[in-house]
Amino acid sequence: MSYYKFCFEASIEKLPIGNGPKVLRYNVVILPDKLTKILPFNEYPKLRIIGEIGDQPIRGAWNPVADGRKYFILSQKFLDNAELMVGDVTEVRFNIDDQDYVDIPIDLQHALMLNTISKAKWDSLTAGKKRFHCHQVSSAKQQKTRDKRIADVISQLGC
Repeated sequence: MSYYKFCFEASIEKLPIGNGPKVLRYNVVILPDKLTKILPFNEYPKLRIIGEIGDQPIRGAWNPVADGRKYFILSQKFLDNAELMVGDVTEVRFNIDDQDYVDIPIDLQHALMLNTISKAKWDSLTAGKKRFHCHQVSSAKQQKTRDKRIADVISQLGC
């Protein structure tokens, strides 16, 4: 018996998103139609999940395509760690996650705790806005950039 409620096999694809000169191509897995029909996408258009792809942990959201399909983005780093590539077939296992979950970088948590006003304003943000700020911090490659982005978040909170 699997820990995960939902499981299927999928081919890793390159999916073009956008049109015109700004088309981006993402590495993705596509959710099968049979699961798209039973999952709560009416309530949560970008349904957040937690699970595994190719035995590597995942946490993120199924995103909608204009044609009604749902996709999950896989970074190149993820594919490298999982020893997967575009065209490979892999197993996708997942559960529905807490839709308000936000993985806050520890150094951002510390900065927020230093000021009760900034923490209160942070707590009033939507989960999506919190995730945006967290991504800005966690995507920094150098500590100097990370520190600047943390200071920017605190500043944007008006503190």
